[in-house]
Amino acid sequence: MLKKFFYNKNNKGKIYAVIDKMNNFDVKVSDDIVKIVEDIKLNGDKAVKKYIKRIDKVNLKNLKVTKKEILNAYKKIDKKILPAIKTSIENVKKFHQMQIKNLKGYVYKNYEYKIIQKYIPLDSVGVYIPGGQAPLFSTVIMACVPAIIAKVGNIIITSPPTFNKGINPYILVTADILGINDIYKIGGAVAIAALTYGTKTVPKVEKIVGPGNIYTTMAKKYVFGEVGIDGLNGPSEITILADESANPNFILLDLLAQAEHINGHALFITTSLKTADFVADYFKMNNIKYNISIIIIENLKQGIELINYKAPEHLEIIVKNPQKIIPLIKNAPAIFTGNYSAVAFGDYMAGANHILPTNGTAKFSSALSVFDFIKHTHIVSCNKKGIQRYGEKVEALAEKEGLLYHKLSIKCRRTLKWK
Repeated sequence: MLKKFFYNKNNKGKIYAVIDKMNNFDVKVSDDIVKIVEDIKLNGDKAVKKYIKRIDKVNLKNLKVTKKEILNAYKKIDKKILPAIKTSIENVKKFHQMQIKNLKGYVYKNYEYKIIQKYIPLDSVGVYIPGGQAPLFSTVIMACVPAIIAKVGNIIITSPPTFNKGINPYILVTADILGINDIYKIGGAVAIAALTYGTKTVPKVEKIVGPGNIYTTMAKKYVFGEVGIDGLNGPSEITILADESANPNFILLDLLAQAEHINGHALFITTSLKTADFVADYFKMNNIKYNISIIIIENLKQGIELINYKAPEHLEIIVKNPQKIIPLIKNAPAIFTGNYSAVAFGDYMAGANHILPTNGTAKFSSALSVFDFIKHTHIVSCNKKGIQRYGEKVEALAEKEGLLYHKLSIKCRRTLKWK
């Protein structure tokens, strides 16, 4: 459904309400999801196979993908796609290697004490790859490459058996190129539960990443705390800010590209009435039912305000001088500037990650990265001079908080004669 608005003081509230509706993705965990997760927690593989048979209509003897299945996958794909997959992997590796190079252990020190910040990779990660609308083998690259670069100990992939009772061959081939062969034919909430608690066949992991449908997301929300998660991924989305310098055909197709995802939506904000009419007319003439809204603004300042309120997953800025706009954008995990920086280029080839926070959650979260697969530890080393210099201040703070033994643990070090 296409909606068109002119931004002004009188209808500001209405426009914000439209944005609120776009961002409305309230994940409430259903009783069915709780039942599935708790059943798998208690009964392991037996429950996993039961739900795969019930949900996916597949009766599986083996949950894990075999080496033979991986080899057979190469026979089922278009070999011409392999160079594109490998180039994508190389570009994504280069970008995420830059992230890890910037993570040098930081040392703060003076004469009395020092603090070292040490980075440690996670031991195990589960990567969920959807298998519904399309074989998202590009998501294998985006989720696994930063984990590999972070040196995660064990990377496990799960994906539903929706391709002839198995996993889509493009997903298997991409995983194989990356050197990952710990792959399981499990989808949705069933996969999340299996990865969280572990079964006889499926290893338990420390964190689960990757997008999925509403059932996958509900399960991730339910198990969070038992296991880490990257976020609660909602429908894909795009916001485009443009002036008269933007190519209307590029804008039209970029809006359609994101809106074609299941439940996807698009927001077009522009100072150009001509471009807005071009987009709107195309939608009406072709009876396109995608969820797209157009807002005609008086100036780019209004656009910046709307963007920061929307906090879009993907943001395109196609204006005469985007460098003036970028510093003012606070809430956007991925920004594409200029007429030739299509979101699809970022999705597949640029190297930046396409697993992004959606539905306004970019106000407090970022794109998936190497940082999602590491922890940091603070190592504090204090000498006697440090205790002598700062001890009385620590004691005063502890005393005011009523923590007697906190105070005494410092005072004894400050006053006791020892070595």
